Parts: sequence; structure tokens; C-alpha cells
Amino acid sequence: MRKYDSIKACDRTISYEIIYSKKRKRAAILVRPDLRIEFRAPQGLNVDIIRKMVERKAQWIVKKLEFFEANRLPDPSKQYSEGESYLYLGKEYPLKIVFKNSIKKPLALLKDSELRVEIPGNTSEDQIPFLVKEAIWSFYSERAREEIEKLLKIYSKKLGVVTPVFKVKHQKRRWGSCSADNVLRINFQLIMAPPGQLEYVVVHELCHVKEKNHSLRFWKLVRELMPDYQVHRDNLKKDGWKYVL
Repeated sequence: MRKYDSIKACDRTISYEIIYSKKRKRAAILVRPDLRIEFRAPQGLNVDIIRKMVERKAQWIVKKLEFFEANRLPDPSKQYSEGESYLYLGKEYPLKIVFKNSIKKPLALLKDSELRVEIPGNTSEDQIPFLVKEAIWSFYSERAREEIEKLLKIYSKKLGVVTPVFKVKHQKRRWGSCSADNVLRINFQLIMAPPGQLEYVVVHELCHVKEKNHSLRFWKLVRELMPDYQVHRDNLKKDGWKYVL
């Protein structure tokens, strides 16, 4: 169940969405890079109590909003046009589009410090962005699959579990998940992040094979597998808004 409310504080209106969950035991406020504010509440928490909690955190919320306002891109969505910059494992590559009469399907690859996309020579101008997008998504998905598979083999052995089945997915709001039957789903856009951030998400979801919640035991497992996980977790929270295709 979702509700919307707002308060006036720090010389501005703070509008937020209240998201109730039966599973949640403690309230939490989340300020997203797109400037949306979510108040995640246990089922039944009174709206007036929520408003007072938001008022107490107003200064912190405004600081977060100001940071994202100062650092957000004018338009984070991709146009799939030549010269655009694309992140891959934390490094930026300019997009180069090449027409080739010898191919029938679009193909993306890294070459000469560029993200090169080859498309059929007879492609009409209005179809170029669609074919470029298809090639880039396919390339990123496949590279993510390869990296995740390598990481899972390494860390499954360390954790003492059978390497779980996994799927790479395009997800707008989640970096990863682990189902009740231990199928992992990892957002392929993480291949845009520095390797440590992808590694953290893989370790995080893998530890849910043993611990399905975020208990102290769960975080102990994460720390045992990846002692510096907190650094990569914090960087993902700070920079994750950039990893958008």
C-alpha cells in the first residue's frame, strides 16, 4: 500500500511517498538520485507519526536532495547516438557507430578505447538508435553473465554452497535478489560499475542462500567473504544513479 504526503521544512516543500510493508519492522527514509523520497514503513504506522519522523530528518533529507541536484546529469537516459559516453567496469568509452554491408545483425564490442557498434550498411536513419540499443544491451548482458558466473564460482566455494542458478535482468529499482528457491537475479547494468561494486552485489545475494534476511548473521557472512564490502556498498549507493542504459 502506498500513500503520499508532504511537509514544509528548511525553506522548501518535502514531498514523499509512504510505502508500507508487512515484512518491515523498522521505518527508513530513502532519498533517490532522481529526487524521489520514499518513507518505508511497517504496516499500520500512523501517518502523523511518519510526518514527525520526516520533520526530524528534514535537514538530512535536504542535504541529500541538494547533493543529487548538484551532481545529476541533465538527462540520464541514453540516446544511442555517436559520441555518447558509456560506462563499462567503471571506465568511460565513447560510442562509435560503424556501418558494415557484410553483417545482418548489430554487434557491439570494445575496440581502440571505444564502444564500437557495427550495424548493417542498409539501416535507415530512424532505425539506427534501436539497433545500437539492441547491440549494447546484448553486449552488456553477455559480459555481465560472464563476470557474474566467474564470481559465483569463486565465492560459492568459499561459502561452501553449490553454485546457484542465476539470471541477468534489467531492473529499474533493484541491483539483485535471491528467491526462496535460491535463484539469483542480478541487474546487468552493474557491468557499468567498477568491479568491486558488482562483486559486492554478487556476494550479497549469494549470502542470502544461507541467510534469507539481513540479520547480524547475514552481514557477518558478507564480511567474511568480502572484508571491504562496506566501501563498495557505499560507492554503489552514491554512484548507482549513473548506471543507466
